[in-house]
Amino acid sequence: MEHNYKPKVLSYFKYYKGKGTINDNPFPCEDIRSRFWHGECMLANLLEQCGSEDEENAKISVWAADVTRWRSLLKEHKTNQSARFLRDNTDRQLAIALYIVTLWGKWCPHEGEDFIFDY
Repeated sequence: MEHNYKPKVLSYFKYYKGKGTINDNPFPCEDIRSRFWHGECMLANLLEQCGSEDEENAKISVWAADVTRWRSLLKEHKTNQSARFLRDNTDRQLAIALYIVTLWGKWCPHEGEDFIFDY
C-alpha cells in the first residue's frame, strides 16, 4: 500500500511547498533561503511518516513545547534581533523555526543561531 499522507503543517512553511527532496533545493547554497527550504523539507519528510493529522500534531508538539522557553530566551538575550521575529511568526511557525535551528545546530554548531531571525 502506497503511503501518501501530506502534512497539514505545509501551509505554515515559508519556502518548501511540499515538492522535491533536499537535492531539489531551488536556492543557491549561499542564499539563506536555502537553509530554510532545506529545514522545512527535512521536517516535512519527518511528518510525512505520520498517518494522520493527530499523529502529525503529536510530533510537531514536541517542538511547540519548547517555543515558550525559546521565546523567553530570545527576548532576554537577543532583544533587538528577536522583536520582529517573535512578532511576525505564530507559535506554529516558531516551532518550525526551532526545528530548523536545532537541525542546523547539530550539523553546523559553530555558526550559531542568529541566521533564524531572517526566517
